[in-house]
Amino acid sequence: MADNPPGSGPGSERTGAHLALALLGYFVLVTLVITLSPFDFAVRRFRVSFAMVPSDVLANIALFLPLGFLGRSFEGGSARHGRRALWLAVGFSVFVETAQIFIRGRYVSPIDVASNACGARIGVLLRDRLERLAVWNPNLVGRIGLDVPLVGLLYLLVPQLWLSSVGLVEDARRSVTTLLLGCAGSIVLVALHRHRWPSGARLAAQVVPPLALVWFVVGALPAATAAPRTFGALAVSLAALTWWFVRGDPAPDQQRFEVATLQRFLPVFALYLIVAALWPPFRSIAPWHGAVGFANRLNNASVVDLLLLLEQVGGFTLLGYALAEWKGRRELSLAADLPRVALAAIAFATTLELAQGALLGPGASLLRALLSTSGALYGVAVYHLARAHVRALREPSTDVSKRITEAA
Repeated sequence: MADNPPGSGPGSERTGAHLALALLGYFVLVTLVITLSPFDFAVRRFRVSFAMVPSDVLANIALFLPLGFLGRSFEGGSARHGRRALWLAVGFSVFVETAQIFIRGRYVSPIDVASNACGARIGVLLRDRLERLAVWNPNLVGRIGLDVPLVGLLYLLVPQLWLSSVGLVEDARRSVTTLLLGCAGSIVLVALHRHRWPSGARLAAQVVPPLALVWFVVGALPAATAAPRTFGALAVSLAALTWWFVRGDPAPDQQRFEVATLQRFLPVFALYLIVAALWPPFRSIAPWHGAVGFANRLNNASVVDLLLLLEQVGGFTLLGYALAEWKGRRELSLAADLPRVALAAIAFATTLELAQGALLGPGASLLRALLSTSGALYGVAVYHLARAHVRALREPSTDVSKRITEAA
């Protein structure tokens, strides 16, 4: 790995590690739910499979690529080629495969472990490549350094795309939610292109749609196997949409582009949350009904039910992150930010639950609303870690321990 970029120091290494840990923990949780659902563990007959299905291999590579990328952030500049991150990813993959021994219909696959390791290795190499290009150099952050927290939305959107695309496998109509997520990510990518690199070379503009396409493919790849045509149509639509956004004129005020970006991002993302929560569409109106917990216990729920629950909680994590960044320039502390976002999250989650209680189906759930609010609060905490990291990059000579403590 390359040496630390000029201006970075121990403070930025600590804040970067804290931020990477928060993001990595989120990715690990989503990966566990996707791979171990429906959690019906029991002693079963040991089965091993050496079958190599190309689509499964690609999905496993995409699933572990972010883990290798983020895991590399924990290693110092003297680490030998990201071996620690790679071995941690392999250990996690072995744990998942071992746990699948006890799930009905699952089996151990050395091919899965190998493809997971390959994905983690690609993530490590990509992280090192970006490091050599000085992507994290504070000189590039410059006067609009808060665009680094904005990048956090792109990280958090990847597992959200995973969950949405898994739902797409069950119901092709859910391509609507996947496309809304892609549109939200495209808005962020285009804003970063226009304002972080305001010189805007023509070649760079041409790179943005392919970059959006790669980002979307990594996130939505689980749908490529069961719905390849729908997946391809979504990918092409996202590239075309990004190209349409790029060709527009940039906003005149480049120092305050975060709020303008969030003003475009949040309505699209809120619409996604509403559509996903009230899925399937066109349900009949029913007498209002709900429960404190869930209609089905988690260990009796289907895989789709669990993923839909995690999709809503994950969506609120993104919502909390975006709401915290909306007021980021007010320099609120984490303690001051949490109540404000909690009230907004409670109001939105309650509205969704009231609507679900009036539709035919399992109805409203107080526990689901509380879990969604908890996800929003986690998103606030991740944003404050991202902001502390940017401060450490921009002011490496100052003592950042107080900021780290506040963010953590």
